[in-house]
Amino acid sequence: MPNIQDSILMIEESEEFGKYTSFEFDRILQSLIHQPGFAGVKWILIGRFQKQTDMTIEKLKKIISTKKELEHIPILADVNIWHVSPIVTLPIGWTIKMKISNNKAIVEVVNH
Repeated sequence: MPNIQDSILMIEESEEFGKYTSFEFDRILQSLIHQPGFAGVKWILIGRFQKQTDMTIEKLKKIISTKKELEHIPILADVNIWHVSPIVTLPIGWTIKMKISNNKAIVEVVNH
């Protein structure tokens, strides 16, 4: 596992788990929380879930609300990254800047 201190953690889940996606996502998120450096994560981006999964925004909010370690971390969910269409590519290792303005998330590539 790479060092995640001072990072923007990007998470996605495929349709592989189908009706068990919410359970698996909860388990995987909890395992990430236990990684060294997690307390220094600056943002979390959660990719949009495939239609073939059982995940809903309500289930996702419930999962997030059960993790006290996430209380201080801004989370942007249902993001069009990776295996969805339309897609936005955020290359791993590039520097990006994120902010919230007028209830809209702004993601900007600073350099590469």
